[in-house]
Amino acid sequence: MHSEYIKGLLLTAVGVLVLSFDSLMIRLIGAQTFDLLFWRGLLLSLMVLLWCRFSIPNQPILSFDRALIRSALLFTASTITFVSAISMTSVTNVLVMISTQPLFAAILARFFLKESSSPITWAAIVISMIGILWVLSDSWHSPNLTGDLIGLVCSIALAGKFVNDRASGSRNMTPALILSGALTASISAVAGHPIEIIHNGWGWMLLHCAIIIPISFILITLGPRRIPAAEVGMLMLLETAIGPLWIWIWLNEIPSLRAVEGGTLVVGTLLLHGLIKWRSGQTQTATHH
Repeated sequence: MHSEYIKGLLLTAVGVLVLSFDSLMIRLIGAQTFDLLFWRGLLLSLMVLLWCRFSIPNQPILSFDRALIRSALLFTASTITFVSAISMTSVTNVLVMISTQPLFAAILARFFLKESSSPITWAAIVISMIGILWVLSDSWHSPNLTGDLIGLVCSIALAGKFVNDRASGSRNMTPALILSGALTASISAVAGHPIEIIHNGWGWMLLHCAIIIPISFILITLGPRRIPAAEVGMLMLLETAIGPLWIWIWLNEIPSLRAVEGGTLVVGTLLLHGLIKWRSGQTQTATHH
């Protein structure tokens, strides 16, 4: 299999594993949505700015072209909807909603990039959607439905960002995170009272906003340069599997039976899809040699 593909796979997978602590951190901090979003946006912007200055020292960091602005706006939308959804429904439900990304990424990539996914990827997406609907069926008549649907909006926004970044080819879209963080902080400064978080939960906040979020999204942003957008979305499903585990271990928040069943179907499908794609790549490599 192509070395760039393997690199993209590893970058994205490690980024998602780090990101799997995101939901737990939000619960541990326990702040109001926009109070947390202010620091999340501000510190993300500063940390990514430092990273870009270090990794591309002799180049201008920001160029306000359409692709970068689209990436920043989509990521801002996904950040705000994710933190909002976590406060309105169970972590498991939010993560399962976000796992619909492959479907939206494949559809958007098909229309905007003319990038067709393989039949096995489409089959995996369809099976995953069955798992999603099973989880959603638990919330039809409960207050959680609003949070679940906001999680779905987050999924569409993230899928759009991945497809947009993929369309930029070999270009490094990490600087878009600087603009996105600044936008998130600006909106949250007006909508919330961010100074209040300093007096409560600032240690978790620094770990979350200055380390976990920047590292995970720098890695995840680099991934789509090397692998198809739909497969980035598939890898993001790992967060659906691992995120609720941290919540269960630390906070003893037990997910519903349907959330576990649907999540297991989704994650099992992801693993099988990855195995089939890997073996297919190995076979093609052997054939070429």
